[in-house]
Amino acid sequence: MHPAGLDERRARVDDAAAVDTALVIAVIALVGSFLSTVVTVFGKEIFQARRAARDVLEKYREPLLAAAYELQARLHNILRNNFIEDDVLSNKRGKQEAAVVSTLYVFAQFFGWREIIRRDIHFLRLDSGEQTREIAGLLSSIGETFLTNEFGPQCMIWRVEQRGLGERMITTSDGRATCMGYASFIEQRTTMNQWLEPLERDLKQLDEGGRKRLTQLQHLLLDLVEKLDDDHTRYPFTLERA
Repeated sequence: MHPAGLDERRARVDDAAAVDTALVIAVIALVGSFLSTVVTVFGKEIFQARRAARDVLEKYREPLLAAAYELQARLHNILRNNFIEDDVLSNKRGKQEAAVVSTLYVFAQFFGWREIIRRDIHFLRLDSGEQTREIAGLLSSIGETFLTNEFGPQCMIWRVEQRGLGERMITTSDGRATCMGYASFIEQRTTMNQWLEPLERDLKQLDEGGRKRLTQLQHLLLDLVEKLDDDHTRYPFTLERA
């Protein structure tokens, strides 16, 4: 081939290679820019979700801890200390009505706080922190234990019933949602009878399935208490499983 033709061919090859290199560089730059944008946008959203999860947990830690503790303590008394026989079915201590009403209240109070945080619970699920994920998992397990038919019909409370009872327990204070106190519960108890009366009936005649359900619930609630009070400042004493 004539030298001039060879040089021209080499020039065309060099030009094509240069174009290919420029395209590769452009594609790499475009991909890099895209990834950078994705990391910036979605990384920020993930960070905000995790921060929101921590905020949700801290906002509701104390009332949820108290509600979980009070319910598990009452369940422990029912399962291990003859609370139903000595206080609900008899009046040997003169507090039969208070025993019934206070028991129903600790159930309703837990559902109240559970419903208050329900709308924010997705933040807990998005958080990568071990504690918040475990707390979200425990709350879910407690709800599932109430509704499962594994233990028979006693003390079975379906998810919509849990939410319904929880909604009735919600009130406002200084513009913020909170759970009604014991005195208010006594006054408004009749508005919740469709959920409370079946529970009261089952508690007064617990069978083996009902006891098994309450036992599993007490264990899960105790796990929740220990996660929420991980430094044992709120409850520094030993908590017992039923």
